[in-house]
Amino acid sequence: MNRLLGLELLRGLAATLVLLEHVRYVVASVCGPEAVLPWPLAGFAGYWGVDFFFVLSGYMIGLTLDKPGTTARSFLLARLARVVPLYAVVSLTCQAVPRFRTSEVGVSMLVTTLTLMPVSGDALAPLTAQPCGWTLCYEVLFYLVAAALTAALGVRRAVPTLLALFALAPLAFTSFGPIPGWAYPSFALSPLGIEFALGLLAYRLTESLPRGAAWGLLALGVGWCARGLVVGSDGDDPFEALADPTLARGRVATWGPPAFACVLGTARLDRAGTFAPIARFATAAGAVSYSLYLVQPISLAVTAVLCVVAGVTRPWPVAAATVGVSFGIAAVVAYSLDLPLHAAAKRWVRRRSAPSPAAAAHAPPTPRPLMVAPR
Repeated sequence: MNRLLGLELLRGLAATLVLLEHVRYVVASVCGPEAVLPWPLAGFAGYWGVDFFFVLSGYMIGLTLDKPGTTARSFLLARLARVVPLYAVVSLTCQAVPRFRTSEVGVSMLVTTLTLMPVSGDALAPLTAQPCGWTLCYEVLFYLVAAALTAALGVRRAVPTLLALFALAPLAFTSFGPIPGWAYPSFALSPLGIEFALGLLAYRLTESLPRGAAWGLLALGVGWCARGLVVGSDGDDPFEALADPTLARGRVATWGPPAFACVLGTARLDRAGTFAPIARFATAAGAVSYSLYLVQPISLAVTAVLCVVAGVTRPWPVAAATVGVSFGIAAVVAYSLDLPLHAAAKRWVRRRSAPSPAAAAHAPPTPRPLMVAPR
């Protein structure tokens, strides 16, 4: 059985939060820029679902590196096999259909889209043809760093080194500041790296955390996040917070700790099988989450057209339609495209990671266990 049911649930929740943040754009497009958003969404700060994703990714980096037989190469291939296939399909779609983009595709954006590495500008949010792709730039950066340190230091030393590096590197960035005209230093030393460090720390602490403390941490994290949803974002533009190192640090300080508390508490409860009664729902939430996140440029544009054609122009129905259409498209894409692509990519990774026949012939025999568990 999947032991990460709670974390799958959190992944689905994070994607939903980002979707709810973007509902405002469909409402403004269909109902006019002066339209009043429904009360729950008026001051909603759902962009911090991305911060949840980063903490979850840090946890998964630690978990993946800790698996027996993991090498730098197998780790990197496994992570890329998860994020690249669907991203490539959606990015090509957004490049082909201007309506799914937020800006024109120039040479810089095209290179960033293809490589997931920023090449120009001084913002910490790299522009890709798929508007949400900037977060994957951070994901791939940390995968590359994790693989490089694993190759250089070995798996045992890689995780604590990664934790220290992700936590301390932003200090260099805030000390020296961004370099105008060259995005990579600002991007690589972003304070958002602290959230990956928090995820790695959560992984290291999961085994030693008492179950009662896990419930307390989860309640604390949920309460902190609920307060943020009620209070709202105080008018801050999340992209301005990314471009300014001081504001970026504030964003991490605001949303990193509750995400850490929720991930650590949930991961510990996963070990105890707490979420087994909702296994099917949690598994479905995790399965759809990546598609729900990536196809939003498409689902939001489709919803706007459908609402105009159907004559739906009131904020509440438009918001409800946006959520419903987005989940419907995400489910179709997840089960017909994302999961099959991921399965095919995993098979390719296994073939690439398998030892050659000559190496297998000279490999030492697998030791027999000293004890056999009773049947």
